[in-house]
Amino acid sequence: MANLTVSAVLAQVDALLPNGYTTEEKCRWVTQAEGFIRAEVYGLDASTMGQLGEEDTLCAPAPHQELYRHYVEAQIHYANGEMTRYNNAAAMWNNALMTLRDFVCRTSPPREGVKSLHFA
Repeated sequence: MANLTVSAVLAQVDALLPNGYTTEEKCRWVTQAEGFIRAEVYGLDASTMGQLGEEDTLCAPAPHQELYRHYVEAQIHYANGEMTRYNNAAAMWNNALMTLRDFVCRTSPPREGVKSLHFA
């Protein structure tokens, strides 16, 4: 599960949550999730990121890759007007995103130019 692709996320979503949304729409939602992860977790400029295709590889490492599924499921529930299910899926997305962010902060060296406190 090291190199998760968009198509793998979509297959998992479709298996767990049958829906009538097009692959293109679900790819757009995965692209949004990837943009949030690149910007909020890795501090990258996601504005230059194009639309992801089904064979594109996603950046979240295992075991944090379930967050893509949660995001797509939340968008499906929102589009269906199922607010309770949307809230549950969105809460799982938020928790998974914070867990990934915390993992990256613990395991990555600080970026250059980051200010720090110096105690005398």
